Amino acid sequence: MISITRIRKDPEVRRTELIDVALELFSSDGYEKTMIIDIVKKAGVAKGTFFYYFPTKDAVLEAICTRWASELATSFKLESRLFSALNKLQFFIAQLFLPSQLDTLFDRLLAENQFNLLCKLWQQQAENVFNPLLADMIQQGNQEGTMHVDFINETIAFFWSTLDCLWEAAYYKESSEVLVNKINVAESILERILGIEEGILELSIAQL
Repeated sequence: MISITRIRKDPEVRRTELIDVALELFSSDGYEKTMIIDIVKKAGVAKGTFFYYFPTKDAVLEAICTRWASELATSFKLESRLFSALNKLQFFIAQLFLPSQLDTLFDRLLAENQFNLLCKLWQQQAENVFNPLLADMIQQGNQEGTMHVDFINETIAFFWSTLDCLWEAAYYKESSEVLVNKINVAESILERILGIEEGILELSIAQL
């Protein structure tokens, strides 16, 4: 009698595999078209295995975005640990505009008119991952005397609103002249709300 031993993968490895497969399918076939059964078939696992890690398709999408945000935050903290607050801020904004593995996924979601879902995903990452980084930067800037912010959380909300305008300009590939003008305006707004000396902030934005 032949005994077959089933190899059990580490739970984190299996979870990562499911995230990778879901990202690939969402990006290639679209979020709406991709079903959970498609994910488990491509991953070579039972449907119950998927539900062990993710209760819904939305949950694995959230995990994809959380992984990206966490990896960006970890890399940012490592590379900027010796930076001044102003240099951290400029570096952080530049990192947010760099091409990433999520670009195609976000394009798909926009094409499917999943605006509310996109906003929800971004808000989750902003609140849970990025806002604490920004709060630390602002506190450091206050201590260094290069920023002067009394209401940190409220100021962060205006920070994201300003970046939204730049994301829109970069995503829709507006002319270089328009993009430069908007970057100049954004620099002035951020200097104003963060209490930074006028003309100090310089943003480097990659066109998406």
